[in-house]
Amino acid sequence: LQQQSNDHSLSNNFNVSQGVAVHRFTSEFEPLERLGKGAFGSVYKVRDKKLKIEYAVKVGCYKEKSLREVRTLSDLFHRNIVRYYTFWMQDTGYEWDLRDDSYDSYASSHHEGNSESKFLYIQMELCAKNTLRDWIDEKNKESVQDSKRREESLRIAQEIVCGVEYIHSKNHIHRDLKPANIMFGVEGEVKIGDFGLVTSDDDDEERTVCKGTPSYMAPEQVRWKYNRKVDMFALGLIFFELLWKLSTGYERAKVRFTAVILTTVHMHGVIIYQ
Repeated sequence: LQQQSNDHSLSNNFNVSQGVAVHRFTSEFEPLERLGKGAFGSVYKVRDKKLKIEYAVKVGCYKEKSLREVRTLSDLFHRNIVRYYTFWMQDTGYEWDLRDDSYDSYASSHHEGNSESKFLYIQMELCAKNTLRDWIDEKNKESVQDSKRREESLRIAQEIVCGVEYIHSKNHIHRDLKPANIMFGVEGEVKIGDFGLVTSDDDDEERTVCKGTPSYMAPEQVRWKYNRKVDMFALGLIFFELLWKLSTGYERAKVRFTAVILTTVHMHGVIIYQ
């Protein structure tokens, strides 16, 4: 494929591992913007070329456990969960460096010397660019704790609870609830996303430990024996941030430390989160 000159949509800019291949991502969608990048790969804002509808597409290197996220998303349909549409796998990856319109090293590093590498594409609902983390940070810039913040926080908290309750009703544990993984829909409704660490809530299942974001992780996650209640620990920390002005990571760390101490005390002979 030949890159079009002066075409900043980069719709034909992709990495081909062997020869020339038709790339579903760029043949069906027009990439508009990279919304985020992490260890998983990248998330792009795209427009369907035929439907003229905008979506989000998550692109990452395929691993067997990657399908766990897809299976979970396909099992969830709720107002407060990011909606899943479809997925596909490709031999080629797509990386768009916004600074110089070149490939990111992520794609090449997963293909170099490994012709069997696969990439997973997950098409999802497009949410607002700002996350709950951004919302909290903006509120923390205000000089006082006004009643409007509390009213808005109550609405947001109720919607998060509805989403988490639904996730648990489907026998899943999110394991990575945090403000950065909570987004907003077109009408301002809460949308829980990023199910990359989701697991089933099976009492007999031996789980991996220390999975999640340390600053929101429940203390029992250092052991393999834990259940959906770890999501409730994260919820408590999120609610505290919604209602109180915690402007620094140090202040948030102090809150978590106190919560861990109290939880650990209760865990000795007492059932927690009851």
